[in-house]
Amino acid sequence: MIENGEHLDKKAKAEKTVNGQFSDLYNERYVIKGDSQALVNAVRISPDHQLLATCTSTGLIHIYDYASGKHKLTLKGHNKGISDIVFSTVDSSIIASCSDDLTVRIWSIVKGACIRILKKHTYHVSALCFNSKGNLLVSGAADETVVIWDLTTGRSLKTLAAHSDPVSSVCLTPDDTIIISASYDGLMRLFDLESGQCLKTLVYNSSSHGTATASTNDVVNFPISNVQVTPNGKYILSTSLDGKIRLWDYMSNKVMKTYTSNDTLKSICEKYNCSSCFITATPEPLVSSGSDKAGVLFWSVQSKDIVYQLQAGETVLGIDSKDDGAELATCTLQGDVHVYDLNPNMKAVNGNGTAKSDMESSADPESEYSAEGEDPADGTEEPVPITRQVQKSEND
Repeated sequence: MIENGEHLDKKAKAEKTVNGQFSDLYNERYVIKGDSQALVNAVRISPDHQLLATCTSTGLIHIYDYASGKHKLTLKGHNKGISDIVFSTVDSSIIASCSDDLTVRIWSIVKGACIRILKKHTYHVSALCFNSKGNLLVSGAADETVVIWDLTTGRSLKTLAAHSDPVSSVCLTPDDTIIISASYDGLMRLFDLESGQCLKTLVYNSSSHGTATASTNDVVNFPISNVQVTPNGKYILSTSLDGKIRLWDYMSNKVMKTYTSNDTLKSICEKYNCSSCFITATPEPLVSSGSDKAGVLFWSVQSKDIVYQLQAGETVLGIDSKDDGAELATCTLQGDVHVYDLNPNMKAVNGNGTAKSDMESSADPESEYSAEGEDPADGTEEPVPITRQVQKSEND
């Protein structure tokens, strides 16, 4: 464990094989024990695998050496809680953060200081995403807007009136052409990055058998807490506060797969905003997500079965991965950060006997990410009303 910045050489196995398909999928490298007074809202692994960053509800960013878990520095500047952090895609010494203080900050880890403050949002800023060149940043906020920033000038390029409730998550397609935003209004919207034009709106509609529609008049929309794009850029993974994760073919506007827990493992993401990610370094592609009560769950993309579980019994708020899931980091409601390595015996290999690269997995056929046709189970779900988890305060 790591406590107060000191590393104790202790590794653990905190996994549970649910149905026997995977055993010892991950080995725990270390644990960073958190401050029970400070909620860790996000954890990120740097692109060069040298650093680990966390952000807290007390407005602090902690930077650690990724290999050892040793604390390197703390970045201070926000005067309210930080919702999200992201490393630059091209420079691991640069990190962006967004906060309830209405600002986005750009930090130099080398200097240990904030180098730019971005102001445009009028309410809590909740989500961030860099483009692949690292010169643009997309932010989403509780003011229901998405802002595109030019980091060379620090100016906002466009402000998109994206939703009718707080924006919870933003991401970009791998080719940097489309922004995808998700919101507590239950909608996902796709915007052209260059023009800012809304290309389409996706909303889950059980009466339409999993088909996305532009009209929400007769549909109860479950708040969406997180959205991700598959490595091949063809599908979207959405996590909703109805406790379900859905895999979308956004070109055909259809839900292809729905991933959920069972009575034994309790619910996923019905109370907290738990993030999710794709794992493709394994023999078969997996969907992983934090959960309210069951730690980290892993589903087979194809079968939808839960095949693995980490940190059973804990509430996992954040999850991040690198090398297609060969490296994994999580943060919990208790403030702890867990770092894992994929068991070498579990790594998928290509014809040359080496681990599959991100590019190779992106070029795989569609069948790797979805079964043929629409998931029939999605046409039978009956949505019910649920209380919004984010509400604007009259005091702010």
